[in-house]
Amino acid sequence: MKKITQLAFFLLVALLLSCGGESYPLASNDGGISGTGNGSSKSSLAGSAYKGPFIQDGEVIVISIEGDNSSEIANSQIRDNLGDFLLEVEPGLLSVSATGRFYDETEATYSEESVTLKALVNKDPEQQASIFVNALTLLSHDLAVELINQGNSYEQATLEAENKVKDLLTAVTGDIPTSQSFLNMNISNTPGTTAEDNAYSLYISSLFTEAVNERRVEAPQYTMTMLLNTLAADVINGDPIDEDTLASLQEANGRLDAASIQQNLEAVLIGETIAPIGDVIETVSPGLVPPSNLTTSADPVAGAQRFCFDMTADCSSPEHKAEITVAQGHTYDLQIDDNADFSSPIVSLQDWQRNYFDIEHASLGSGTRYFRVRKSHDDGQLSLWAQTDFVVP
Repeated sequence: MKKITQLAFFLLVALLLSCGGESYPLASNDGGISGTGNGSSKSSLAGSAYKGPFIQDGEVIVISIEGDNSSEIANSQIRDNLGDFLLEVEPGLLSVSATGRFYDETEATYSEESVTLKALVNKDPEQQASIFVNALTLLSHDLAVELINQGNSYEQATLEAENKVKDLLTAVTGDIPTSQSFLNMNISNTPGTTAEDNAYSLYISSLFTEAVNERRVEAPQYTMTMLLNTLAADVINGDPIDEDTLASLQEANGRLDAASIQQNLEAVLIGETIAPIGDVIETVSPGLVPPSNLTTSADPVAGAQRFCFDMTADCSSPEHKAEITVAQGHTYDLQIDDNADFSSPIVSLQDWQRNYFDIEHASLGSGTRYFRVRKSHDDGQLSLWAQTDFVVP
C-alpha cells in the first residue's frame, strides 16, 4: 500500500466502498426477537463501529442483559466499509458487540487482525437509537455492567466507568475535558456530535493503532486485542497502565501525523469532516517531554552521586546550585537500579519536588547503576523517562 501512487490508492478505496451496496437482514429472527411475540415492541438500533472504520461483513451481535442473565436477541452484519450497521431490537439494557477487520487510519491499510469492540446501551422503547461502538466504549463496558449489577443506575454506572477510563488514560493524555458519552463520540463531525469529543476519540483510536504497529516490530505476535484487553483489565481492577504499555503509548504519540491521519480518513469517509485530532496531539505532546539535560557527577568528598535535570548547568559545574528549583505544576519520579530495565529498583521515589537529587554511594553497593527520572504532572500525565548510568566505586 505504501508504494502505490496516491491515485491508485484512491481508486482502490473507491472500489472497496462500492462493495457496500448489498443489503443485509436487520436481524436474524423474522418472527420476533428470540422467538417471543410478534416483534411489535422492536425499534431501530443504528450505528457505526470503528477502530478506524470496520469494514463490510463484520458481525454485530446484540445481547440483552438482565441481572446475571443474558441472551442474544439480534445479529446482523456491517453493511459497508464505513462500519455502519442497523438492527431492530427490543428495549432494555443491551450489549452491542462488533467483530471484524478495520481501516488503519495511521497507515492507510486494512488490518489483517479482527477485533471485537463492545458498547453498553440502555435502549428507550420510544426512541430510535444511533450509537458509535469504539475502543472507549469497550474499555468502559465491563465495569459499567458490574456497577449496574451492584445496584447503580445505567446513567451512574456509565458515567463512573467512563471516568475510570479517562483517569487511566490521563497518564498519557493528561486531563482532557469531554462533554459527551463515549457512545456519542465519532471520528468525524457528524450532526449531533461534538468536535472536541470526536477529536479525543480519534486521538485514542490512532494512538492505540500506532502503539500496536510499533510494538509489533519487536514483538510480531502483539495485537490490538492484547492492548485493549490489558487496558480493560486495568479499568476493572483499578490498576495503572503497566510501564511497557505506557511507554508504547507515549512513544506512539510522537509518531502520530495529524495531516496524514486526516487525509487517510477523508479517503474513506468521503464528504465527512474529520475530527481535529491535531488539536489533541498539540495538547498532549508537551507534557510527554522527558526532563531535559539529565547529568550525573560523583562527589568524592561526600561519597555521594549527584543528579541534575531541567537545568542548563551540569552537575559537575558549581553553577548547578544556582539552578536548583522547586517544581511548579509537576513533581518528579526517580528510580535507581542495578538492572538497565529497572525491574528491581534500589531507590524508587515519587513526588520529588526539586530538579536535583543526591544519594550516598554506601547505600548503592558498587558497580554500574542506572538512574531515571520523569515528570508527574498535577493533572496525572506522566512524561517519558530520561535515563543515564553511572559507576559506584
